Amino acid sequence: ADSDPVAMGLDDHHGKLEVMLYKYGLQVARRPWMFIALSIVLIGASASGLATFEDEIRPYNLWVPSGAISLDQVAYIEETWPADGTLAMSVWAPKDGKALGADNLRELRSYDQQIRGIVVNGDAVVADKRNQDEPDNIYAPFSGSWVFDASDHDSATVKSRCATRGGRCDAQSILGAFGPDYDWAAADDAKILRDLSAFHKAAEDAIVPETMSRKTFDLQRVVAQLTINDAGDVTGGRALWLAYGLQQREADFGEFEDGVNTAWDADALCLMGMEETHRLADEFRGKHTNWAGSASCTGPQRFDVSALYSRSLDDLFGDVISSDLTSFFIAVALVITYMFVMIGPPGRDSVHGMINLGLVASAIVGVSGICGFGLASHIGVKNNPLGGFIRFLVLGLGVDDAFVITAEFVRHKKNKKTASNEELIGDTLATGGGSVFLTSFTDAAAFGIGASSQLPALRDFCIMAAFAVAMTWILMMTLFIASVALHGRRTAAGEGAQVYDTCCLPIGACTAKQVHDIDEPQGCCMLPGTGCTGRMEPLPDALEAAARVVLTTPGKIATVAIFLGVLVLGVVGLTQLYVDWKLEWYFPDDSYVASFLDDNEKFFSSGTSYNIHTADSDVFESREQFQELNSSCYSWEFNVPSSVSFFWDDFVSQTPEAMTMEREEFYANLFQYYKSTTACGMPGVMRWESEACEKCAEGGGPESRTCSSADLLKGVRHTRGSATFKLEFSNGGQRRYETLTKTRDEMKRIFGSELEAFPFSSSFTSWEEVGIIEGELLRNLLFAGVVIVVVVFGVIQDVKVSFCTVVSTCLVIVETAGCLYFWDVTISGMFTIIMVVCVGLAVDYAAHIGHCFKHSYGTAEERAIQAVRTLGPSVFNAVISTLLAILVVGFSKSFVFELFFRILCVLCIIGGTHGLWLLPVVLSIVGGDNVKASKVDVAAP
Repeated sequence: ADSDPVAMGLDDHHGKLEVMLYKYGLQVARRPWMFIALSIVLIGASASGLATFEDEIRPYNLWVPSGAISLDQVAYIEETWPADGTLAMSVWAPKDGKALGADNLRELRSYDQQIRGIVVNGDAVVADKRNQDEPDNIYAPFSGSWVFDASDHDSATVKSRCATRGGRCDAQSILGAFGPDYDWAAADDAKILRDLSAFHKAAEDAIVPETMSRKTFDLQRVVAQLTINDAGDVTGGRALWLAYGLQQREADFGEFEDGVNTAWDADALCLMGMEETHRLADEFRGKHTNWAGSASCTGPQRFDVSALYSRSLDDLFGDVISSDLTSFFIAVALVITYMFVMIGPPGRDSVHGMINLGLVASAIVGVSGICGFGLASHIGVKNNPLGGFIRFLVLGLGVDDAFVITAEFVRHKKNKKTASNEELIGDTLATGGGSVFLTSFTDAAAFGIGASSQLPALRDFCIMAAFAVAMTWILMMTLFIASVALHGRRTAAGEGAQVYDTCCLPIGACTAKQVHDIDEPQGCCMLPGTGCTGRMEPLPDALEAAARVVLTTPGKIATVAIFLGVLVLGVVGLTQLYVDWKLEWYFPDDSYVASFLDDNEKFFSSGTSYNIHTADSDVFESREQFQELNSSCYSWEFNVPSSVSFFWDDFVSQTPEAMTMEREEFYANLFQYYKSTTACGMPGVMRWESEACEKCAEGGGPESRTCSSADLLKGVRHTRGSATFKLEFSNGGQRRYETLTKTRDEMKRIFGSELEAFPFSSSFTSWEEVGIIEGELLRNLLFAGVVIVVVVFGVIQDVKVSFCTVVSTCLVIVETAGCLYFWDVTISGMFTIIMVVCVGLAVDYAAHIGHCFKHSYGTAEERAIQAVRTLGPSVFNAVISTLLAILVVGFSKSFVFELFFRILCVLCIIGGTHGLWLLPVVLSIVGGDNVKASKVDVAAP
């Protein structure tokens, strides 16, 4: 009898899963407080992992495939060529279009002087920001007063923060064409153009009397769209480049890193009007720097300025995250409010109403994500910026589960008036619990398989999501079911008994109410005393009416035609969908960083610059390889020839006999070249095996370097050059990856190993994912599909119904992905992750209907109508609640949430219509009849 469904009062075709769930429901109903206590203990144990939960935000640890050679290259760069500087860049576009107008240049010079005049009090920065547990020597490099270029100041106590190039501070600007004694007051537009023409025609490194300066750069580097007439005279320009090279100190202050640069950036950005208000807090502004103005930022009058400084990205992402968190909390509030309104029996009865269960479901949604993060932390998984999606995932799944369970409880309570509370909870789990298990297990298993992804970001996301989904199901089966059992006890006290009002907690009206029949509501929960009496089931009635319409012959024909059209549209879009992703998409369109990227491409359009590295290759022994690499860099079609800067070209030009020299003579000549090209304290173009060869004498310049013959013979095994890809070879995601791959292959061909010679740029880490993301997407969707097939067929145990459910889910994914092409969505890492989330939601929309259809009786059409009436409201509520959430984040300025909105919006529409419309029609045609009488009318309205 313990395994006989009929003997237990169940339908005789319930399977082992439903029997197990029925028995489990009886136990929960008998001991609800024990299960509540167990759930609390489980929450505490799971969430304890948050104490050691670490964040991972480094791009190459998120988007570079595990085991990729580039990870070894990154490790090599960090050890051998640590970052020593950063470039604070800005583009100045004159409003009158005359970049070389005298008045415009005078204003540019004024702002340049103000920026150079910024003084940072390093002692104050360290005092306010330091970690008291850290030793003093860590903070020593930041002490004192700092300016960009100490030579601009009379005070001997200030120190230069600038990075140096050729012994001078690295400042890139048209102003560098004019000497310090140039008479700006007497300059007009014509004189400026004449003097710049002389500068343009002068030979490199020549003295230019007209500008009273030495020519050290070409004007095209700092003047966009420079125009020159046939005579070689400068006639105009469209925009100006202004950049400052800053030293970058490597130190870890917890949340504070290189506060000197951060403070300097804040002043400079405010001066240029990049912010509305100064980024430094009131207590630091004027204390950390010499800022004397107000917190308001105005900027120049004659220019439209855009910029990209070191702190810009942190500031920008901080603003976006703050805005997104606000959107997220609004979305959660809307979904929970909707759940409060829709959960429980129609009529919103103050006794039978379920606002109390809505509060429990809300709590479960909140803690499930936390538990998922905690469990992931226990096994060493780190958090990443994609974790926010998990909150939306558990929000959708948790609310959906709550709707299903409460709907089944209400249905059984209406149909089985004399059943005990234990039997009602058992019946609820036997019918609704199987559907919840089906969707939850499928989701968790799909995410679990996704944890084998090569992309660390996707892998860790799937692990966290699998734990979060599992915890959502566990808490629904313990905490929520136990709460339903307590709710059932209260409403089963017997007619006329006094019980508390379910409106008490949210409204505060703790008045006793008399128990009455669930079909005779005595008042709206949200509007006490309004007397909402009578049978009120508008949503089930509406869905049933709609189902009866579409299940007519004309309705079926129209349904097939409509969804066939959607499928064709999806397939067409899917064939056009392509891989593309750019880091700049993450910046809001209205941000000054996005403006800078647009201006930089518009005015100074060029490809991506990168470094040419050789590692662990003795230069003398590899002279022929260096010779070939040097010539190849100039001949590769994807390189800008004029951008190539490689020591070998200059060295061989100065030392023609280099290829035939003996080792000692070769390195003696190379050392002389090294001293003339690399300033003290700068990494330069090579690394000598002997540290003695790298050091300058105390207080001396590059020429003060000395190196013994023995040290010279140790040689050079690490070198660095630079080049720039042409714009057309680095302007699209797929094209970028192909160019990177070709460059790597060419350098590997020459040196024999990807670790001995390779190109490198920090931006390459975001290019890596393009090469594998399409395969990762197909792989994860394929594995998820296998999981869906196995679980759906195993749980539903009806071949025709299972097949229709699986096909419906697959159609939703195919059509969603295809239709997104027409909304300007491309395949990327974010797209892949969100589509994995979509698989879980798509299963929910179909599985509930399929599972309910299987346990319904009557003709195929009657079973389809019963399924829509019984669980259709739960599916409908899940779709609406998800749409409410994503409509809020649709206003986000973040690319991530904008993409999330587009994908989920399309999924909800396609998935919801497939589950509530197409699937019932298909099941009515091929699902078959089930006319055998039942012990319990499982799906009766």
